[in-house]
Amino acid sequence: MPPRFESSQLLAFHRRLCDGDRTASDELAELLLDPLAERISRQFPRADEHLHYQAVADALLDYCARPQQFDEGRGVPLASFLLMTCRRNMLNLLRGETRRRTHEGQAAQMSAPSIVELDPLVGNLLQQEQNAQRHQQEEDLMKLLQEPKDQQILALRLEGERRTAAFAAILGVSHLPIEAQRRAVKRAKDRIDKILRRKGSHP
Repeated sequence: MPPRFESSQLLAFHRRLCDGDRTASDELAELLLDPLAERISRQFPRADEHLHYQAVADALLDYCARPQQFDEGRGVPLASFLLMTCRRNMLNLLRGETRRRTHEGQAAQMSAPSIVELDPLVGNLLQQEQNAQRHQQEEDLMKLLQEPKDQQILALRLEGERRTAAFAAILGVSHLPIEAQRRAVKRAKDRIDKILRRKGSHP
């Protein structure tokens, strides 16, 4: 976004929206629609122009309807927050376009890998978003566990580790017979699962 649209000016619009100022949404849309569409067009140069504007318009409408979703206390500029929402909308629109073309027979068997082939940038952004979501989910699970050993065990499970020896080393039972190690590891996993279920999550 151009520097002049950062910080104080946009925050002033944000506070007006939160205060129920009905004119603020129209003014903000007029100010940001084209600049945001231009930024999105650079990130998705092969997508149709109408999709760029649809992604931006949807982002602005959603934000203006619920301005409280932006938390200025987090230190993320409002322009960056809106641009991130536009990008997420664009990815969703591209997925929808892919499904539509498939159903119409214009691109038989087209799926997410086909999108990546058409525009590598789309694939990279999609992968980044998926990785960020997975990382956040893992962090949220870790916060539910108090014991460092439990967190280490959970981390191994999230990485796909299945060897008893790896978990036994964390529990300090590597010196026991293998059957005893397996029982100890199973007890630890069951206990962790119980904690996560009780708190509403599960790996």
